Amino acid sequence: MSDENKRMFSLIAKNYDKTNRLISLGADSGWRKVAAKECVTNKKAVRVLDVATGTGELAIAIARQMAKEDKEAYILGLDFNKDMLKIAREKIAKKGMKNIEFAMGDALALDLGSNEFDIVTSGFALRNFDDLQQFIRESYRVLSPGGKIVFLDVAKPDSIFNKIFEKYYFNIVPLMGAKYSKDAYVHLITTAWRFDKGKLPQMAKSVGFINPKIKNLTFGTAFIFTARKPKRAKR
Repeated sequence: MSDENKRMFSLIAKNYDKTNRLISLGADSGWRKVAAKECVTNKKAVRVLDVATGTGELAIAIARQMAKEDKEAYILGLDFNKDMLKIAREKIAKKGMKNIEFAMGDALALDLGSNEFDIVTSGFALRNFDDLQQFIRESYRVLSPGGKIVFLDVAKPDSIFNKIFEKYYFNIVPLMGAKYSKDAYVHLITTAWRFDKGKLPQMAKSVGFINPKIKNLTFGTAFIFTARKPKRAKR
């Protein structure tokens, strides 16, 4: 991600979780739970890579879901922002969660071996990647054959409630974020409104993924994108 994005996320890191609750009217927690359920596989033990992990909320949700399903899970959360990672590490330390690790990492050039993970996830980051195609390509590379991507994000609602949400996001949300960084939250909302989730299936297919699916949540204000790496992948 760009230096400007790094600066922006550092500004809002401390209050990122709190403001996300306000922006989504509390729905973001439920969205993560749905995404976490998508990560459950038939395997007893799974390795999960959470890219752009931020403050670790999705990684924690996945760990909890795996525990409910009596699955063993190792989760590695990567992020480019040390301020976000500091908060993430403090969270798991307080919760005593031993199966999650966090590290600095570049989503577009993952310093990881090929075929290492069963699941690659990302929460609320797709629209901020400088090269989304490259991120999808890297996700494919580090996934083991038969592995799955689970991407959670927000986008412009494709429903009759479009205008209602537009007024809420562009008039009320900036006021919520003004205390921390109005410009940062205007940027986050604007990128969400411009993001075309419909391009994801073709982007995924172009690097080798199969069975791409988009699941809309809360009238389309959020969505989960999934796809699988073939069991007999070419690379």
